[in-house]
Amino acid sequence: MSENPQLPDHVQSGFHVEPETPHPAGAPWDHGWLVGNVVFSRAVSADAAAWSAKTREKLRIPGLRVARPIRATDGRYVISGWRASNHIDGAPARRVDEVVHAALRLDDALSEVEIPAFTRGGGTDPFTRADREAWAMYPGPNDLASRLISLMDPVDAPDQVCHADLLATTIFSGYQAPAVTDLVAVAHPHGYSAALVMVDGLLAGAVDGGIIDRFDHLPALDQLLLRALTYRVLVHEYHPEAVPNMSADLTRVAEILMSRVSATM
Repeated sequence: MSENPQLPDHVQSGFHVEPETPHPAGAPWDHGWLVGNVVFSRAVSADAAAWSAKTREKLRIPGLRVARPIRATDGRYVISGWRASNHIDGAPARRVDEVVHAALRLDDALSEVEIPAFTRGGGTDPFTRADREAWAMYPGPNDLASRLISLMDPVDAPDQVCHADLLATTIFSGYQAPAVTDLVAVAHPHGYSAALVMVDGLLAGAVDGGIIDRFDHLPALDQLLLRALTYRVLVHEYHPEAVPNMSADLTRVAEILMSRVSATM
């Protein structure tokens, strides 16, 4: 068998896997490769990948399955820029309310986890920059971001570890509990993971604005939603591979949210 250029044999062997032809694992697994029951994916940040692995190794949340990491033969979580996790059957689904509930349980559990240092850095990648600026409360780089920011008030709640991409990393299989394939750490108040799930569900057209009403008992929800949507607006602004037609969806969701917030001011 010839070696797959995307996934070297020595990486497979390093994670106790007999090298064989890998198959695409799909978007929920960060477009990694499936070999047997193991998913290999690129570790863009070694620190973030190691943190995710260490946290997933111990995380136990009722009603939520978590993909467990696989350690290399020498105990490491990353080999030559690759990481590995046990595969869980499932696929993305338009079950946004269920993911919001999962996000709240996840935030409860992550509130006991120390905030990793890399979430406090001054990184310049599109995601880190967008996250930082979405919470800075100064005018944004475009009109839509500035309009959203103008409606923001301070959020009087402590930061904790939240998930920056939960909807994209949650899969379902029949009646089983939802499964989370990865943890993407960000430091914000409790409930931000859920707010971002709502925004992403609205952007994808997987749910309507009624989801906000169903969860409007959550503390500071409108303010968390403003920041979550501003984050997505800024990622779209800064990411070199942003999809052009996403602008219409961002504007559509912004109108829903701005109308709601303005009505309560």
